[in-house]
Amino acid sequence: MKFQADNVEYWSQNQVETVFFGNEGKGLALLMSNIPGTTDHYLEWNDQSNACTNGVEKIELSGVELYVQLLPEAAKMLGEAEFLVELDCDKEVFKEVAQCLKLIFQKKLLIKKTAPNKKETPKKDYSKIRYLNLEGKKLKELPDYVVEMTAVETAKLAGNPKLDLQAAFEILATFPNLKELTISLEGGPIPENFGKLTQLETLSVTGMTKPSSFPESVGQLKKLKSLLVMGDSDVILPESFAELTALEDLNMRVASWQLPTRFPKLSRLKWLDFSNCRTTLVPPETAQMPNVSRVIFQNPIGQNFSQILPIVAQISTLKILELNVNPVPKEVGLFKNIEELIIWGGVDLGNPQQLPDELFELTQLQVLLMNFNYFEKIPDAIGKLKNLKTLALHECVFESLPGTIGELTNLEFLNLRENPSLKSLPESLGQLTQLKTLYLDGLPQLTELPLSLNKLTNLISVSLSNREGVKNVPENWDKLLISD
Repeated sequence: MKFQADNVEYWSQNQVETVFFGNEGKGLALLMSNIPGTTDHYLEWNDQSNACTNGVEKIELSGVELYVQLLPEAAKMLGEAEFLVELDCDKEVFKEVAQCLKLIFQKKLLIKKTAPNKKETPKKDYSKIRYLNLEGKKLKELPDYVVEMTAVETAKLAGNPKLDLQAAFEILATFPNLKELTISLEGGPIPENFGKLTQLETLSVTGMTKPSSFPESVGQLKKLKSLLVMGDSDVILPESFAELTALEDLNMRVASWQLPTRFPKLSRLKWLDFSNCRTTLVPPETAQMPNVSRVIFQNPIGQNFSQILPIVAQISTLKILELNVNPVPKEVGLFKNIEELIIWGGVDLGNPQQLPDELFELTQLQVLLMNFNYFEKIPDAIGKLKNLKTLALHECVFESLPGTIGELTNLEFLNLRENPSLKSLPESLGQLTQLKTLYLDGLPQLTELPLSLNKLTNLISVSLSNREGVKNVPENWDKLLISD
């Protein structure tokens, strides 16, 4: 296959070197990368369904073309025995591509020329390009041509730890349609001119390894709808952050952070995620936030949420509460409007999950997910949750279910998968006549099913491992089993 590459890209991310050659007009794409931690390489032709590992027999690079010869088995898989890619790139791009290919193919790569033989061509028109991807190119400054890309709507600049962000933001601020930006901060602060990117709707900031604070100018991003911040550091959000009144999604995946005191002004926020958040006090106005449907609490360093929970429980639009805590606080009983409760506690056998009595007063619950927990005993009071339609106890540790489980007569989905300790099921399971899905795989100590399971006539699918070693499996389950 011979084609002209009108698009040549290269990037480095998570120890993966990647080179891409494309022809947009013909819809052709050749991608090559290394497999980290090995000497293997990966080649993809047009899409992931047409790919191979270690399929290259010979690869040669010159200033004007790339030649790739495949091994017979790879050629059969991809439908092509060889590729001849005509190149039209400047010296700097050629140098970077050659370096990436060296890292991918090592001694297999033969470079016939060390510089491109590039003919004079008409100046490329950058003014209509909408997508700019410079991730992982280890840039110190943006290439000169970027200033001409005034139609760009999405810019990805992560993986350039030495990039002069202040200079980059000055250029990006001239792009009237820039809506999405990805950057990484690997040791440096966010420049104050960040606030000039007033058209941004989506922002991702990754790689934060040192304590950082957003500049006060962040409050100028009035159109920002989604913010993702990731890193291993402490992050400070200024009070001006509360001016982001268009913000709908806030995901802070950092070591620690704190909400600004005026955050209830973020009236369009859909989720309140307190994971790793140092905030322990919120203003009463929090209860009036009109669009919050999900609240998440994670308590890795023992924060006291006793003041926050009663206020958050008053949010009228709240439907989902997620608690990554142990023990579950008694204030959970205040959440009378939620339909779904998610509890994660971990399977530390020295620290069993503790469920307060107040939890079982939430009779309006329709979904209860308590995956990945260790219970000394599932409380009998679970039978009070009579409106439950979904109950999941996936990857938990406990020996038995209480007989009161049979009182959950509206239950349609029950997941008991991957429990190394579950030895028996109660006869009362046969009372769950509305049950449609039952997962019982990964239960090595379960050797017998209650005869009452024959009454579950509405079952549509059942998952059961080691069927031959389990007694009393209903005959009609042959048609329902989705795994063996």
